[in-house]
Amino acid sequence: MMNTTKLFLLIFISLKFSITNAQLTSTLEGPLQVIGSNKLSAKLNSGDIFEAVFHVRNNSTETQYIAQVAPDCVCTQFAFPEKGIEAGATDSIVLFLQSKNVPPGPFFKRAFVDYTEGSFELQLEGDITVIRPKYKQGEKPIIYQPTQIRKVNQQ
Repeated sequence: MMNTTKLFLLIFISLKFSITNAQLTSTLEGPLQVIGSNKLSAKLNSGDIFEAVFHVRNNSTETQYIAQVAPDCVCTQFAFPEKGIEAGATDSIVLFLQSKNVPPGPFFKRAFVDYTEGSFELQLEGDITVIRPKYKQGEKPIIYQPTQIRKVNQQ
């Protein structure tokens, strides 16, 4: 019984190690490659929406299908080509950070993209500032209107 437990533990550890290594494919390797940087930064005011566009090229001879985009925070939404990326084609993955759901100060968010033959990581970083309403005696307060800030990784 002791040998069975050790064997099971050894198999489990080796499976865990191989799964972890498969998930850490670099953006410089594999059929899908991020063009330019996989990290975008922005200075935001609380309430702004950070729209980060990452261009991705398929360097393989087959269509690559994105299975999922898994952000590390519910404050980050995403959009990706659901019909796949044709061989030799370029498309984009967009991450939307809702800054109203993130505490003020520096932030670092990631999203893992799993596709047919591997995965890669996209990163968002920056700083969020709180803008207080401006009051002048006898006038209506000036309240900050959130904006959508769009950044595209350089090609």
